[in-house]
Amino acid sequence: MKKTIVLFVIYTLLSCEKVIDLDLEFDDQRIVIEAKINKKINTEKGFAEVLISETSSYFDNQIKFISDAKVSLTEIDSGKKFNLIFDNNNYYVEIENISMSSEYELNIIHNDNHYQSREKINPSTNIKSITRGKRESLNKDEIEIITTIDDELGYENYYLFEYAKGNLQPVSDEYFDGNTFSFSYFINKNKIKDNSLEIVLEGIDEEYFKYIIQIVVQTNTQNGPFSAAPSSVKGNIYCINNPELKPFGYFKASEFDTYSLKNININ
Repeated sequence: MKKTIVLFVIYTLLSCEKVIDLDLEFDDQRIVIEAKINKKINTEKGFAEVLISETSSYFDNQIKFISDAKVSLTEIDSGKKFNLIFDNNNYYVEIENISMSSEYELNIIHNDNHYQSREKINPSTNIKSITRGKRESLNKDEIEIITTIDDELGYENYYLFEYAKGNLQPVSDEYFDGNTFSFSYFINKNKIKDNSLEIVLEGIDEEYFKYIIQIVVQTNTQNGPFSAAPSSVKGNIYCINNPELKPFGYFKASEFDTYSLKNININ
């Protein structure tokens, strides 16, 4: 009797198999633009950098960079135009005198489409200090990094910290306006190379603050296979000759500061 039951169960499981055809065709190809103009704090020098690629299917691991676009940046107040040159998957140009008062207009021409955006440099503050914290994370592979800044009184400031590439922390001064502020960030030990960490602080505006929060939430949310699919995050770049085309990405203009934390004890 036992053998009969086992065979029945096996037969039942096998008979429940069903072939599911997945539609893997990808027909919503769009352009992705990651653009920025950065000015080093306490200097007038900076640079503009633009990465342009195409969206691809879920199973495609290769980034399809676009190398034949015409990319330029114009300083509105003076009319100065800077042409960005493509090299090593990005468009780049150095700028000697960046204006804090002028708007900068980004123009990209690709496949007869004209993409455009305007931004003004958002001021930053200096990184006062960065130290290794002592608090432990629930994740044994993470360590605490404590960052301290002095915020300027009377201004609604927004900041973006990057702890090694891709580890982002947006911060608003809503609750510490005009004060010295320290906060914790827990980073995976694998992101720390040769016991050192390069930290970048950028001044951003409220719109980019909201944009990057959505990006961070969507990239860090892991609720399993039944979680809601990520939604499209609206940027500030538009196709002026074809409004139906909605590119992904953002053009930000920031003053920035950097800090190198050396000899980190990661144990």
